[in-house]
Amino acid sequence: MANRLFARTRSRSLRTSHVVLLSALVSPMAAQAAPFCLQTQAIGPQCIYYDAGLCQKDAARQGGFCGANPDEVHLSANIGKYCVVTSGQASLCIYLDRGTCTTEAVRQGGACTESTGTAGTGAPDPYAAIGGR
Repeated sequence: MANRLFARTRSRSLRTSHVVLLSALVSPMAAQAAPFCLQTQAIGPQCIYYDAGLCQKDAARQGGFCGANPDEVHLSANIGKYCVVTSGQASLCIYLDRGTCTTEAVRQGGACTESTGTAGTGAPDPYAAIGGR
């Protein structure tokens, strides 16, 4: 009698562990988004790249651009509108135009992405209230 009870209990626990394992394997991959996204005019962001250089190369080949996934990469605030982000997720936001940023990103094996915010650039303009006059 005890052997049957043990066999039934063991069978249930094995089924439960198989269900848990199967659901973990089938779960959506969106929760594990990659830090770099390829985007073109034809398709929305494809956040499937863990290597910034590979993302940048594919973007150049497809006529798109590679950028950092804002849900995965924290960009440093700085004076530039564009940032170079490396595969190690280090960012340097000092570029004023995408061309210069992209050139530097290719040189570093990184990706050029638009900055999420820039730091303040000096004192406020005292003439702003009167239209610069």
